[in-house]
Amino acid sequence: MSRRLLLGGLAAATPVVALSMQGPDSPLSAYNDAAAMRALRLWTQLGPVIARYRYVELKHKLVTLPKDERNKEWESLDAVHSHTVLDTLQGLRGFYIKVGQLMAHRNDVLSMAYIEKLRGLEDRVPPLMNGDQARQVVKTSLGLESLEDVFADFQDEPLVGQVHKATLKSTGKPVAIKIQSPGAEALFRKDIQTARNFCRIFIPEQVILFDEIEKQFISEFDYTIEAKHLNTMHQNMTPEYGNLVVVPRSFPQLCSREVLTMEFLKGKKLVDGVREMGREWCARNGTTLEAYEREMREKYEREGLPPVYQGPGARVLDMYRSYVQVSDWVVNVPRVVYNWSVGWVLPNSWLVPYHKSFVPLNTARIMDTLLKVHGKQVLIDGFLNGDPHPGNFLLLEDGRLGMLDMGQIKILTREERLFMARLYKALVNEDRTELKRLSIEGGYVSKYNDPEVMFRMARVGFDQDGRQVTDGLNLQQFVDKMYKQDPWEKTLDALVMPMRVSLLIRGVGLMLHHPVSVAQAWKPIAEKALKEAEIEERS
Repeated sequence: MSRRLLLGGLAAATPVVALSMQGPDSPLSAYNDAAAMRALRLWTQLGPVIARYRYVELKHKLVTLPKDERNKEWESLDAVHSHTVLDTLQGLRGFYIKVGQLMAHRNDVLSMAYIEKLRGLEDRVPPLMNGDQARQVVKTSLGLESLEDVFADFQDEPLVGQVHKATLKSTGKPVAIKIQSPGAEALFRKDIQTARNFCRIFIPEQVILFDEIEKQFISEFDYTIEAKHLNTMHQNMTPEYGNLVVVPRSFPQLCSREVLTMEFLKGKKLVDGVREMGREWCARNGTTLEAYEREMREKYEREGLPPVYQGPGARVLDMYRSYVQVSDWVVNVPRVVYNWSVGWVLPNSWLVPYHKSFVPLNTARIMDTLLKVHGKQVLIDGFLNGDPHPGNFLLLEDGRLGMLDMGQIKILTREERLFMARLYKALVNEDRTELKRLSIEGGYVSKYNDPEVMFRMARVGFDQDGRQVTDGLNLQQFVDKMYKQDPWEKTLDALVMPMRVSLLIRGVGLMLHHPVSVAQAWKPIAEKALKEAEIEERS
């Protein structure tokens, strides 16, 4: 069961710390008290959970049980221990929150019990500081004698995490202020190191990712960098896609290493909008969202993830939404006339209720938008947001998507950007020879240089999900299989963040029941990038 693999990854430091707590040369001496306590907390809270899952795994290998009984036993474990895992991640925060966010929508890897809990890490992470402490950090970091000198008001209750709403005194415009708690960066570095040590022993195929991950995550702790990134991304996205997305601009004069002040975007989280819509649809169809998700989960377990979406496109769905809205208007006009004429003098019980049809989200439009803007970031601009998880998108009141959190920006060189374009072209064409050449050129090193392993890993990492891609295995099981077939040792660091972008965007697609092929969507963008490069070289 794949859920055990995640728990093992979350327990990153535990075996290393537990085995090294004796003797004067113990690695524990390299950690400060806070980091050591975090590692011990991880072990004591998740250690027993992992042991229980491994016990059941061994039991199922040794004792033949009907599939229904095995599934019930796993579900029972999930129901009990998912609470412990969520509480532990929320308490440890930092790196472990990022792991949970990454996995929150991978329903090919985790059960619904875990997904339900981990989704809370996207917008319900409890703040570390109270209102007075947050105010003090802002005042000290910005060098203000009083917050009232700059802000007409400051809301002590955060919007999410440690992001507070305020109003600029000079313009009256609302802003969002992201505040970093003291010591966050130091603890994050310790978490990364303990996770890397664990992987060297227990998950060696993941070690090659850690250097690049650490570089990208650490940039999140200097908010002056994120302030510049926000404004650059705003400039990159607005001319071509300003009708589809909004990136809030920062106010550099009100930003510091610990404080980021940016435009406030009014809307609801994409995650919340999808779930609200899901609950309405389920209620109209005589079921609940929980029952529907359970049914879909069971279907995925039986049949694997669905293939790439082949349904109506964004324009067709837009036309359908317009048709439904016009139909409602036609039906409701005589009701309005009646209610405000005859109904005005009759008892309220005689009033005719207005008709409201179910108008679904245009998931095709959302996914088209996300694929277009992130394709431009990776292949055209070479300036990409490496953290596009569902909690970082807003459904704005005007229909556009708000794009938040630019802390994990990866800047690709021209050569790296064109390398990615060639890689995506090779994936679309299923050109194994070209993909092997590109892999070796990009620094990929494996034991046998097996072109089939290279192709299949590239497809899973950069393109799509589904049974047809992973032989019916979940993601981690498939990676394990490929690693045994041809163990890899090294890859190009520049590939890590584009791969993360692909995985997260596909996670959004799975959440919307709209699976995508990133390679197919990015094919025209890749061809455009290569054509422009060819023209540049000729001139």
